[in-house]
Amino acid sequence: MPILLLSELKAVDNYLMVEIPYSIRNSYPYVFSALSGGLEVRVRVYVSRFFNREGDVVKEYKRLFLLPVRRGYTVYYIDFTYFHVNDGIPVGYFVEALITGFIVTLKDGKHIETPAFPNEFKVEEGLGVPYKVKSIVEAEKRALERVGGDVEVIGLLYVVGLQDVAADLVEALTRFYTADYEGSIKFFRKVVEGLRNYIREKDIPGVSENRRKLLEEFTSKAFQLVSNFGEHAGTYGSMHEATLSKGIALALSRYLASYIGKV
Repeated sequence: MPILLLSELKAVDNYLMVEIPYSIRNSYPYVFSALSGGLEVRVRVYVSRFFNREGDVVKEYKRLFLLPVRRGYTVYYIDFTYFHVNDGIPVGYFVEALITGFIVTLKDGKHIETPAFPNEFKVEEGLGVPYKVKSIVEAEKRALERVGGDVEVIGLLYVVGLQDVAADLVEALTRFYTADYEGSIKFFRKVVEGLRNYIREKDIPGVSENRRKLLEEFTSKAFQLVSNFGEHAGTYGSMHEATLSKGIALALSRYLASYIGKV
């Protein structure tokens, strides 16, 4: 699962930055050597909240963002300048965010996404974080861990070449976390549809023909079920339907990615 990062925002070369801990840099040498080699590197981040120096919550986002990774003299940073420019978040405040994966853009324009610590959940706290902030985050860490488990599936789909499905899942989860439940269902439906089409058209390593047919039947029924949530007159896509749609889309995505990744 992703890394829960709790750190102070610093001014570096006119940018608002958060230093990437050494433990992360050391675990993903390819990502940071790519940046040193002149390639673009971004990080997929679920930004939860910002806190002031007294430990009070000043802004909640609970949204996914793609943020630039920048190189310093001896360290690397995540660039949070967007939040300073658009919402006035100042230097010295603290951010609570989940690092879910790194995206390297190659010279031919192709993207390679690397999930951050799949199937694990790590916590990285920067220096000087107020005790009040730590207490608030600790009380809600389980909820963030659940979000991390959802979001890491995006990276798993990218790794096995299901970029279109992954892009739909980004949109679905973004809408779900901002309480746009009907909007999220539309994109969870697209995720299920994309997985169904893949199962119909491709051989899946390690999956027998009989199980593949059962999977196709299951995804077809699941697609029909999700299509009834808010899609037709007289139906409504509430939080309950969106939660079910999310569970179906994530479970199918994780299962299928685990087999495709064996190639």
